[in-house]
Amino acid sequence: MKRGMLFVLIWLSVAPAIAQEVLPATAGPDIVSDALPVLFDGAVRFRWRVPGNEEATAALQNTMPPAAVAADGHVTEVRLTVPDGAVIELVSGKAFVPQPLPGFGAVYGQVWPIAVDAGGQQSLPDGNVEFAGRWVGVRNRFYAVVLSDMTAGQVLVKTERDNEPRISIVPVPGQTAVLFRLYAGPVEHNTLRTADPVLTGLLFASLWNWLRWLCFGMLWLLTAIHGVVGSTGWSIVVLSLAVKILMTPLTKTADRLQASVNEAAALLQPQIAAIKRDFGGEEAHNRILAVYKKYGVHPLYTLRSLAGFLIQVPVFIAAFDMLGDNFALHAAPFLWIADLSRPDQWLALPVTLPFFGGYLNLLPCLMTALTLLTSWLQKDDALTPELIRRQRVRLFWMAGAFFLLFYTFPAGMVLYWTTNNALALARLMPRLIGTMTASR
Repeated sequence: MKRGMLFVLIWLSVAPAIAQEVLPATAGPDIVSDALPVLFDGAVRFRWRVPGNEEATAALQNTMPPAAVAADGHVTEVRLTVPDGAVIELVSGKAFVPQPLPGFGAVYGQVWPIAVDAGGQQSLPDGNVEFAGRWVGVRNRFYAVVLSDMTAGQVLVKTERDNEPRISIVPVPGQTAVLFRLYAGPVEHNTLRTADPVLTGLLFASLWNWLRWLCFGMLWLLTAIHGVVGSTGWSIVVLSLAVKILMTPLTKTADRLQASVNEAAALLQPQIAAIKRDFGGEEAHNRILAVYKKYGVHPLYTLRSLAGFLIQVPVFIAAFDMLGDNFALHAAPFLWIADLSRPDQWLALPVTLPFFGGYLNLLPCLMTALTLLTSWLQKDDALTPELIRRQRVRLFWMAGAFFLLFYTFPAGMVLYWTTNNALALARLMPRLIGTMTASR
């Protein structure tokens, strides 16, 4: 059984004695009868209690109104008869919290109380929740338990412990018949869409709509590739190649902008360096502006290279989000990697290091090595040796930053960027061969 995630809903509509034998109730005013469903092998469960009345709460352990259930895939329609004054609770337990990742990967180890409607997903703060027209419940990275169409007086959210939210459904006073729909299943596009198209709002929920559509496009492309390749890992490799090809016009534009910046820098920097060496203060400033004016170059010309980078950022973000929360990567092996949704954990370390954890992750090291080699080989002959040195220093710092960012991230995501860096290096292979030949 994988971390308590058992895809079986245990629905009890049997006599109290049988129910107690299957799911023994725990005494006490806070933990009450488990006559309602147990989801994901107890990671999330429904329960009910009578607030402020321990006697009535205890009585529910022996007298449980029946539940009528009609299940259709991952969506279940539930009709319950509850005692007057009883509160139904959707409780997320420790088993629903994803196995934690070190470093920046900790972002994938959270559980959220959420609402989903046509406008997308919203995280819920503690307090009263408007229920009409929305799905309300809890989710983690790969699974969600949400309910809708509730005829209730109010819905309350409370988080007493980190990552263990509780949703309380308070029926209208005097109302004993409760009806709702329940979705309990993976955060996976086709499954969510089949259950209710509104639930696709769970996907890529933190992004603007236009970026979400870019994520959906990359998800569709990855799914199509997987249908041909059959391996999740190799599908990610092919996806990186496909995106590289599709982005060729943007890459050429970025290269052209960078080349124009390099040409201007090669022309201006020697003169600007001489001015800074021989003059100071306002005179140096005026002389530098005169150099810019002489060659018709704007003082902010270096922003062109930034523009070339920014036009590629949306694709970076889309790939980042699509692979980070992709259910298809969950427990998917590839080469030495046991689970593409977690760091590759190539080698166990004798100690657990702060931030980095207890494993040596190979893919981030390969990704960084390829970046450094590409940075060393990629130079513009128009630049002076000093400008080439500065450019390499910037690229080396960027490689270090990406190493720290990706080291504890899911292996599937790092595999994508490692492949991307390998393709960038392949473009420079003629230069590498020429360098090696000249050194002999």
